[in-house]
Amino acid sequence: MENNATIFVNTAFIVECISMAVVFLTIPLPDNKGLHKYRISLRFLAGAYLVIALLKTAAMIFKIVPVDLISMERLTISSLQATLFTISLITLIHPHMINRRFIYSQMLPVLIINILYLLVSSHRGNPVIPDITALIKLAGHPSVLVRELFVLFYIFQIYYLSRLFLQKIRHYEKEIDNFFSEPYRLYLPWVRYCFYAAFSVGISVLISCFIENESIVLTFNVVYALFYLVFGICYIQYPNTFVSIEPAIYPSVSLSADNQKNKKRLVWNELKEIILTEKYYLLPEVNIEDMARHLKIGRTTLSKFINNEENMNFNAWINSLRIDEAKKLLFNHPDYNLIEISELVGYSESSNFSRQFKQITNESPSLWRQNFKVKTDVPTLS
Repeated sequence: MENNATIFVNTAFIVECISMAVVFLTIPLPDNKGLHKYRISLRFLAGAYLVIALLKTAAMIFKIVPVDLISMERLTISSLQATLFTISLITLIHPHMINRRFIYSQMLPVLIINILYLLVSSHRGNPVIPDITALIKLAGHPSVLVRELFVLFYIFQIYYLSRLFLQKIRHYEKEIDNFFSEPYRLYLPWVRYCFYAAFSVGISVLISCFIENESIVLTFNVVYALFYLVFGICYIQYPNTFVSIEPAIYPSVSLSADNQKNKKRLVWNELKEIILTEKYYLLPEVNIEDMARHLKIGRTTLSKFINNEENMNFNAWINSLRIDEAKKLLFNHPDYNLIEISELVGYSESSNFSRQFKQITNESPSLWRQNFKVKTDVPTLS
């Protein structure tokens, strides 16, 4: 029964990997230069999925049983997969970073360790390690030492790639906050979830390298199959979001560079007065590029003004202005409901308005209105 279960899981995994690889290679994409690296990542993913399918097929045909602990084959595949999945996800949020030099730098240590292993094993042999007892006994064998070195490298690699990804996702979210007034739908939480899933898979692979129980290995294979499927489905959805986030991660040179034609020194108070007087911040889904264009200055200049003079990013500043305006409406117009007020102050969704209001005032809009109901004057607002 267990053998039948293994055959079923491996067969399903093979079919899944081949199917997803075909989707990666044939999915239609918009004719957009910004998606160039995404297209390349799809090809790499297709290749990786096909390699996994090939290896699983070979294992079934030749009836390879996973009884060799910390095997070089498993460690090599796991290391390359960790690199591939992390690079694929970083491509979505920080494509400027991914280039050949970076990819080669990640692949080189794996290549060096494998060459060292081939040299050592060809001279000193390559013992099979069926269980923990054998691993302890053979721990000092040269070939096993190289495999143990690979385990240590793999642990470091998981740590390094995790830290790198978290740095880049924070950088991405900062860029989004500095560009959009309502960025909450563009944070790409599924990218984080996919990374955490990939991280968990990487840890489980590490654990499986020290397990000789076939039932547990089978359970891990089921988890891997589910991860590959969900990751693939999520990854091909990215172009739909890219249309919205492209201006933030690929700023237009003409709009992001400061306008050097205007030699007059810009004064933030004057620019801010224009924004407040015209209430430009109340425009639905306004972004920093639109506002900079309206003020006839560079996006970078406007961003620096807001960050340095207001001590907050674009998103936080716009929300503070909108919530101040909402307070006036809540007080002066008790007949307006929250949906009407959220629309009047520029929010496309009333739920986001309530969330931002509570985040800034520590009270919901309805509670704030209730607390100020008895007052006769509009409260002093900054």
